[in-house]
Amino acid sequence: MGEMHDETEYAEGLASRLDPKLELPIFFGATFLWTWVIGFIPVFMGIQSTALGNIIFMFGAGIGPSLCGLLLVVGTYNRAAKRDYFRRFIPTTKGVWFPFAYMAAILLAATAFYGLVNHQAPDFQTLRGFVTNPLSLPLFVFTAYFFGPLNEEFGWRGYALDRLFSKYGFVMGSVVLGFFWGLWHLPWCFYPGQWQYRAVSLSPWWFVVFIVSTITGSLVISVGYVLSGGAYIRGATLHAIQNVTVGLFYATLSITAQSQLAVISIALDTALLLMVLVFFRSKFNEKYAHQMALYGKDWNR
Repeated sequence: MGEMHDETEYAEGLASRLDPKLELPIFFGATFLWTWVIGFIPVFMGIQSTALGNIIFMFGAGIGPSLCGLLLVVGTYNRAAKRDYFRRFIPTTKGVWFPFAYMAAILLAATAFYGLVNHQAPDFQTLRGFVTNPLSLPLFVFTAYFFGPLNEEFGWRGYALDRLFSKYGFVMGSVVLGFFWGLWHLPWCFYPGQWQYRAVSLSPWWFVVFIVSTITGSLVISVGYVLSGGAYIRGATLHAIQNVTVGLFYATLSITAQSQLAVISIALDTALLLMVLVFFRSKFNEKYAHQMALYGKDWNR
């Protein structure tokens, strides 16, 4: 695949009809309002963990970021910007090594931690299931993208990230997005069956740890996004990897082990970011500068 921006469309220019000072406040405000209002409906009605409550929560509240992002794109972007937006969700091979390396790092870090600290070996139930039922693999991949990336990434990375880069730079833009991404999950703390609900029942501090993990996770996703030449699909892929990779080795984990996974991810993400900074800083900065030269002025008007 060639550059995400082709010369014809770039000459036309990417534009939104919204005031640039209002774009991010409107996106984040609408996303939080939608998700929190819809997400708390099952709680207020006392129908958590019922079929109706789960539908409202998972398929109503959870679509907030993508829904708001798509509505803003369709409603405010010019033709060139819409075309560019949707094209950047097409898979690309640029920087494809990074997701595979990240997946391997997560598996190694989690297995080493659980083995040394909890003396818990991988059960490999999910992988064995792929062998006995190969058709379960496409379903696993579909589920990995459907619950999380599909609901969220048309907004988080698709709408917000380039604007945050333009206004705040790579590090602070990624941190801001990661903070809002984590805080957005607040309704999950009040909904039985969710990891956040069970973790907060152990200690409210786990939600703070969770937000820190979404911040470091956001930075890693941003690295992969830049390496891919600005492909939004890369953000969705890394998001999926963060959600389900450990499940490939461990089908069942206690709530304590699941909570520890947030700490593992913080340590791993921080180590990867330091490696990029120390060993690949020049090359990465070159790719980031090239991307901002293409897109930065579009969303920093």
